[in-house]
Formats: sequence, C-alpha cells, structure tokens
Amino acid sequence: MSVWQSASEVFRSVRSRVEHTLPGRIWRQLGELGFIDSSLQFAAVFTLSFIPFLMLLSVVLGRDLPRALVARSEFNATASHDVTTLFTHGRTALTSLSIIGIVLVIFGAESVSGILQTWYAKIFRAEIHGWKARARRAEWLAGVFGFVALQFAIGRRLQPQTGHIMASGAQFLLAVAFWWWSLHCLLVGQITWRRLFPAGLVTAICYTGVGIYVAFFGSSSILSNEASYGPIGAVMTLLTIEVGLGVALHLGAVIGATIEGEATDGPRAPQPSGPACRGVP
Repeated sequence: MSVWQSASEVFRSVRSRVEHTLPGRIWRQLGELGFIDSSLQFAAVFTLSFIPFLMLLSVVLGRDLPRALVARSEFNATASHDVTTLFTHGRTALTSLSIIGIVLVIFGAESVSGILQTWYAKIFRAEIHGWKARARRAEWLAGVFGFVALQFAIGRRLQPQTGHIMASGAQFLLAVAFWWWSLHCLLVGQITWRRLFPAGLVTAICYTGVGIYVAFFGSSSILSNEASYGPIGAVMTLLTIEVGLGVALHLGAVIGATIEGEATDGPRAPQPSGPACRGVP
C-alpha cells in the first residue's frame, strides 16, 4: 500500500510541476475548450457550407472553377479529380440546387464564423455581444473571400513565374496576415494587434502544417478510401482534414495566447471558467 501511496504522490508532484509549464498550461486551456469536440463540430459545420458552395459553383459556372479550387488545395491531379467528381450535377436541377446551395452556404458560413468567434472569446477571455459581433462576423466572411482569391492568384500567377519556394513563402506571409487580422476582427478589436501577433503567427504555422499534410498524405488517403468505399471514402478524408484544420486553429490561438501572456505578465495561475468566459450569444 505504501508503494502505491508513494507512486501516487510522485505522480501528483510531477503533474503539478508539468501543469505550471508552458505545455501544461496549453494543454489545460485546450481541455477547457474541449478542442476535440469543438473540432468535430467545426468539421460538420464546415462541410455543410463548403460542399454546398462547391456544388453551387459546379451548377452555375461549370466544373472548371470548382476543379481549380480543389487543385489549389494541394491535392494531386487524380485526387483533385475524385473530389471534383463529388460535385457533378444534372442541369435539370439547376434552380433547386442553386437555392438550396445558397441557403446552406449562408447559414453554414455564419455558423463557422460564429464558432471561431466563440473560440477566440474564450481563449482571450473577451466579452463579445450584440450587433458588433454579428457585423464583425460578416466582415470576416468578406475577408475569407479575399483570402481565398489571393491564394488562388498566387498559385496561378506568381508560382509559374517565381517558382514553388517563392510562392510558398508568399502563401505563408498571406496566411500570417489573414489569421492575425481574423483574430483582431472577430474579437471586435478588444485585444491589441501586438498581443494578437503570436496567435496569428502560430495559427498560420499550424494552418500551413495542415496544407503540408494534404500535399503529402491527403491525396493518397483520398485515392485509397475512394477505391475502398467509393465517393463516401473521399468525403471521409475531407472530414478528417477539416477536423485537423479545427485542431490547428485551436492550437494556434491557444499557443499564441499562452506565449503572449507569459511574455507580458509572466506565468499565470489557472483561471476557472465562468461567466466572463462566455462565448458569443
């Protein structure tokens, strides 16, 4: 019995020491956020908005633009073809599919922005309510369109002229600027730009990491799952990538906020969650 008691005391001592380290505080914050469940929720909502968006583009503009957007996501040619095939359509369903697609895109996009705003409000312990929160979510959605358009322009115009390395560097700098601005926008300017920079930088690094995974492993996973399970196999891989994106966004904001807090205030004691940590209504 004394052996178990000693082992238990050692474990508690080690856990106490780890909890006050930077990795320990990051892990505790992630646990408070329930980042796995939140990432699954993010993936589900993202699917409800992204897939109808590509279906709508496929109906209205033909398959060229959806194929190009999927190709810019770093899938290889075969995997891009398999994903794009998910959005084939019959022209007889043009009107109904367009209306359904528009409705799902609007509600899905609003939900995605709301989820991110809630995450950021909890992480930075900000109070965000009312029309300002909704206005900033709409502003952020407009920024997303600009971000995607610039990514597409870099991949299509800059990369053939400057090469892959220069284009990748430009994509990374664009990601840093976008996620830094996203934090400031969705937090309604309550946190200063300087305090948000670490979170924007780390989020861009994690976001780039997801892109690297897609480039090296996502394509083979789509091909393997599609061969084994048919079109649903490709959807399974897309959902996995979207969950990974949700985890990356959690990690980026939490790590950045923890680093910034330690740099300005020093190590902080654990703060219990409460009414001040409520998200967006």
